[in-house]
Amino acid sequence: MKIRRLARRAFSRYGVRPTSDPRHIPVPKSVPPTKPRKPRNTLKVARKAVRDIRREQLIEAAIRAISQHGIGETTIADVVQEAGMANGAVNQYFASKDMLLLEALRAVTGEFREIWHEARDKAGDDPAALLEAVTMAQLHPKVCRHERISVWVAYWSEVRFRPKYMDVCTESDAEYGEALMNACYALAQSGRYKNLDAEKAGQFLLAAGDGLWVNIMLGLLTRERATDLMRAHLKSVFPRHY
Repeated sequence: MKIRRLARRAFSRYGVRPTSDPRHIPVPKSVPPTKPRKPRNTLKVARKAVRDIRREQLIEAAIRAISQHGIGETTIADVVQEAGMANGAVNQYFASKDMLLLEALRAVTGEFREIWHEARDKAGDDPAALLEAVTMAQLHPKVCRHERISVWVAYWSEVRFRPKYMDVCTESDAEYGEALMNACYALAQSGRYKNLDAEKAGQFLLAAGDGLWVNIMLGLLTRERATDLMRAHLKSVFPRHY
């Protein structure tokens, strides 16, 4: 009886019917042990996160320092003071002061590129919405700030630093200019502005954006006033759409 009970228990547990010999109880196949997962090196991940954060802090501090002192006069001491770090912090993350200041230029340039790309994508296929989005991205609150504008102006206005500006920004500037020009052409064609020179209209919008930036940096215009002026110009060129 005891053997039969064991056989029935084996059937209920393992799904195997007892054989004619009740003493023969099947033994379940052993499952090979799984390899334990390799523990994640959380300390290494945390250190990388801290390193990335401190690097970004130094870049932001460099942007502020450039806006206050210019490129040639900005020192490592100015940057670490802005960042609230020790004097040797820059050497831990950048090969030199020039490399750090160049990263500041790359940062503001990349920031603007992301903003106008996002604005363009949200505008969709409507030519009027597209032109407005790409044009007004120049005056986005995140981009159109004294400290951000100062970095661009510092690099393009000083002869010895202009080649570095060209190396970093030429491709990005050309991409934005092409997008703005194409938007002007699209609206001029779809809106039947037959007497409008779309190329000249696009070139003027580019120049107007630069001029408004300089005036904002100098404190001659607020961003809000510059926005009103740019919208007024769009309306004067494309009166049926703005």
